[in-house]
Amino acid sequence: MNKITKSFTRTLIGVDFSINKPAACIFYNDKYTFMSWPYRIPEKIIKTYVESDIQVLQRTDDKIKGDDLHKQMRYQVENAVYLANLIRDSLKPYLNRNTLIAFEGLSYGSSGDVGIQLGGYKYMLMDKLSELVPLSNMFTYSPITIKSVAECAKKGMTKADMINKFIEAGPAHCKFRMKLFEFPEKFQTPKSKNWIIHLDDLVDAYWALETLRKKENF
Repeated sequence: MNKITKSFTRTLIGVDFSINKPAACIFYNDKYTFMSWPYRIPEKIIKTYVESDIQVLQRTDDKIKGDDLHKQMRYQVENAVYLANLIRDSLKPYLNRNTLIAFEGLSYGSSGDVGIQLGGYKYMLMDKLSELVPLSNMFTYSPITIKSVAECAKKGMTKADMINKFIEAGPAHCKFRMKLFEFPEKFQTPKSKNWIIHLDDLVDAYWALETLRKKENF
């Protein structure tokens, strides 16, 4: 296989994939762009992200309820295709044969039906992306590898540590990171002061991108 040729115009994308809250961080022309495709999170939280320069893409899918296994399986296939197409089309301006994409591998806790479902959705997304980006340009790193790049791999460290490290050492001229640095309370729940939903996904996408940069020497 030919060695990937480095280029100053090369686009790097980190993806933190889940079915309900997928997110991506794009590095192109020395600028970081964040995108997300969350399923039904509060409008107030969406507003916080949009004001922080996050591109939040609207979804029109809905969950099928009930115990009809036939309908559930058909729905999962249709929904996986829908979500994969939505993400691919949103990222399309950045996708070409020189783009590199990083994913976080499935964690050891992703087992049983949930793990199978998540894997199926992720493979569908990779297949759709491969229409524009060669599969050889897609990389998957273990969760512990990504945590190590973020310097958050020590026992007991959590998602909150990944977020704090992003605030401390993330891109200097990124509006999202600067908002977090200057106004952390906007990204915290009023009473418990926990980080709001979906923040960890966006930050994980950044660390996936930085893992790609470090491991592949970009």
